[in-house]
Amino acid sequence: TELNAYSKKNGLQGFEQPKNVFLEPTSFQEKNILTTTMKLQRFAARNVYKPEIDAMYKEGMLGARPE
Repeated sequence: TELNAYSKKNGLQGFEQPKNVFLEPTSFQEKNILTTTMKLQRFAARNVYKPEIDAMYKEGMLGARPE
């Protein structure tokens, strides 16, 4: 995909390249996963987004060819 090509072209290492992406239409503030200083509460975010994270791992890498 374009994102993979761009990251390779700009010298990102494999672990720095995005493998999958989820676009969230709702703000973190609405999801109540920010601290009062507007920092992400990682544990809370992991719990909120667990289904999406699991689905992305199951789906595999962006642009990967189906086996």
